[in-house]
Amino acid sequence: MPTLAELNGYTPARFSAAFGPVYEHSPWIAERAYARRPFASRADLHLALYGVVRTASEAEQVALIRAHPELAGREAQAGALTDASTREQAQAGLSALTPEEFADLGRLNADYAAKFGFPFVICARLNRKDAIFGTLRARLANTRDQEIANAIAQIGEIARLRLEDLVR
Repeated sequence: MPTLAELNGYTPARFSAAFGPVYEHSPWIAERAYARRPFASRADLHLALYGVVRTASEAEQVALIRAHPELAGREAQAGALTDASTREQAQAGLSALTPEEFADLGRLNADYAAKFGFPFVICARLNRKDAIFGTLRARLANTRDQEIANAIAQIGEIARLRLEDLVR
């Protein structure tokens, strides 16, 4: 786990390798945030990374959302999630769904993706499965613009927690 002083001295390639995974399959965020060094705190690093996301084009934001796996979806069933996503979904109880819950979540995920064109994103580490189901049902009533904003905010929380795991 690097200190702030160490990560401020990273080369662009090392910084991208270390912090690219904070945002699911989206190293471009770390690559752009590198120019905002030096970081005075872990919060400053998070704000730099999240600032890149917030100022990205809508197409880039939607691509970031689409880079996230469906909750308890195909990637989870195939064991193809990133290590972080696997831990986060398990912590929320999504790896221990009953067959009925699994089928219900599959339907909800499909309805959400059909309506919005991207997967439902929620910070699983801050939620349990019942809250995730309720939030997914509630967010199906939103507009696409509201859901882009919600997903980006949730991705920001996911990244903040992942950074806490990576930086002293």
